[in-house]
Amino acid sequence: MTARDRKRFLICIALSVGIGLLMSLTFVTRFDPYPAIQSQQNLFNDATIFKTRSGDQAQKVALAQIDEKSVSAFRTQYGRPFSWPRTIHAQVLKNLSDAGARVVAYDVLFDSPGCRAVDGPVCQEDNEFAAAIDYAKAPKPGAAGGTAVIMAIAGEGGEAVNAGQPLTFADQIPPIPALATRATALAHIHPYPDGDGTVRRLPLVASLKGQDFPAIALQAAANYLRRPKAIDSAQPGVLNALGRPIPVDSNWMTVINYQGRPSHVPGKLGPVPVVSYVDIYNNSFDKAAVKDKVVFIGLTAIGFADDWQAPTSVEGTKMSGVEVHAQAAEMILRGAFMAEQDTTTTIVLILLLTIIPGVILARFQPFVAGGITLALLIVYVVGMAIYSGQSVGQMERGTTFLIMNGIYPAVSMLLTFVVVMLYRIVFEQAEQRATKGVMGKYLSPAVMTEVLKDPDSLKLGGQKVEMSVLFSDIRGFTSMSEKMDPTELVHFLNEYLTEMTNIVYEHEGVLDKYIGDAVMAFWGAPKHQPNHAELACRTAFHMMRRLRELRKGWEERGLPHLDIGVGVNTGFMTVGNVGSKSRFDYTIIGDSVNLGSRLEATNKEYGTNIIVSESTRDEIGDTFSVRFLDLIAVKGKKEAVGIYELIAPTDDPAAQPKPGFLEQWEIAIGHYKAQRFDDAHAAFQRVLEIEPDDGPALAYIERCVEMAAAPPGAAWDGVFVMTHK
Repeated sequence: MTARDRKRFLICIALSVGIGLLMSLTFVTRFDPYPAIQSQQNLFNDATIFKTRSGDQAQKVALAQIDEKSVSAFRTQYGRPFSWPRTIHAQVLKNLSDAGARVVAYDVLFDSPGCRAVDGPVCQEDNEFAAAIDYAKAPKPGAAGGTAVIMAIAGEGGEAVNAGQPLTFADQIPPIPALATRATALAHIHPYPDGDGTVRRLPLVASLKGQDFPAIALQAAANYLRRPKAIDSAQPGVLNALGRPIPVDSNWMTVINYQGRPSHVPGKLGPVPVVSYVDIYNNSFDKAAVKDKVVFIGLTAIGFADDWQAPTSVEGTKMSGVEVHAQAAEMILRGAFMAEQDTTTTIVLILLLTIIPGVILARFQPFVAGGITLALLIVYVVGMAIYSGQSVGQMERGTTFLIMNGIYPAVSMLLTFVVVMLYRIVFEQAEQRATKGVMGKYLSPAVMTEVLKDPDSLKLGGQKVEMSVLFSDIRGFTSMSEKMDPTELVHFLNEYLTEMTNIVYEHEGVLDKYIGDAVMAFWGAPKHQPNHAELACRTAFHMMRRLRELRKGWEERGLPHLDIGVGVNTGFMTVGNVGSKSRFDYTIIGDSVNLGSRLEATNKEYGTNIIVSESTRDEIGDTFSVRFLDLIAVKGKKEAVGIYELIAPTDDPAAQPKPGFLEQWEIAIGHYKAQRFDDAHAAFQRVLEIEPDDGPALAYIERCVEMAAAPPGAAWDGVFVMTHK
């Protein structure tokens, strides 16, 4: 991993962890964004858990509903249900008790006397209702006990939900004393709707005017099981009741495990058996529907506003408040609870799912990372949906089903991806543009692509790498410049340098610098190029080929004839940014670089255009036609270096030397090395017969004449010592 990769990885992970911690804090504190995200979580749960419910029948609860049929039956004589005489309720209670109902729970407030003005100071109707309660509670022949009667108490004013506290009301609305004192128990009747108006949770405990009361569903379940009290102990997170732990949140609210759709809608089969109130009053109902059950009594008639949106509501139908309590009681009696994922596990999941896109984006390109992240997100959401759908199978098992906080981690994952992606797009692209602006003047597009992957590699300092360097220079440029108009000279030079630079770039080279009319380029860094020597040699060859093409146009324009020398060397060089902290150049230095410069100048000695070192010759192998020129010791160096003339790539047949040329050259060089200078002279003459203008042959003929006149002797090692640069 490069330094840039490490930097990007660390920044991506830091951003991911930061977002994870921020989202975790938001989750814990329920900050403003939470309701919107929680709303999506609720809708997800509704769709995957509750909408799949249909046909599950409640076994331990039933509804005695004050429905439209009942309202119509008593409307003419008594008016609205709130003004019905208590004698009706008394008769219904007696009939339910006689039918074997184990518990009767009223989701109706009897908070004022039921007597009318004609009754006088004694409310006989209330007394009859109270007597009916006593009748119901009395043991029946052949039964284990009487019917427990639960009266509703409501909270009023100053409703509050604070952490670690139950649902709290400043005041209370109790039943009249005549009924409250007779009832088996009093219980609150408050569901707790979420922000979207849907009732998903029920406060199992509520504080009314400083006094705690159990929910009517919990109290009914306790009386059904004939337990002395509904609540054994309570603490935030767990409520021990009915001899079992019931999962609750910090406000003692439990998620209602609804069994199905609303049951009171005509023609719609719901899970709770329903009996019309007027039928019970007339004793014309199915006794089996209420026998040994908790019977909840409440309003279901349209227009009385005691209805709620439930997760299982379909086709716009709401669930009556009394059925909310009935289905909650069925859940408690079955022991089939639902619990929301705890805070610690949720935070771990949030952090995990925020780190994942950070790692992916740090290791892959944005497009690929986006595809991987999207795939993982889909797998996660689908997995959550499949898991959530399994809740149906948990209903009969008496276990607690864990509701995963799947949406919040998913949103965190998506948010992390967006933020980290923006970082990569905005900051990295800006960094690349800056790097491209600085380096684009001397890097080829191919090399630039590699540099942009790791701009940090272009830092002050360097490293030693085996590379190839090329130097080219115009022959006689100084004298030529003295004869030309400065403006024309600059234009001419720019035209030449542009063509040569393009060739460097075409062969993926790095333009190091222009030294007057000279060009310096290298291969092997910053991009690793195993064939750097071959690329450098192909560049040299195509420079000469392009120069010959340009000469024709220049001559037609009356411009001077240009000739160049090119030197190529391969070896270990130090590459990097050399200079000060405020200004530096990306360049190469070292003895191998200096030798490349000397080789370019050596062309003058042999009348050649391209000379490569022995190390370069070894690297390119048989990919080029070359001929051995000499063993030389360049100025400032003691070691001898084998030098070769680069002729042409072997894959270019048209550029190969004439037949017999190289063979005759090897014969001539053999005589020269053996100090047979007269034979060598004759052999070089035969080379000129093949190539009359061959510069090396002309140079060696002159040297053979000198050495034949003054032989070097037996100690001669064949090395030619250069006396000038």
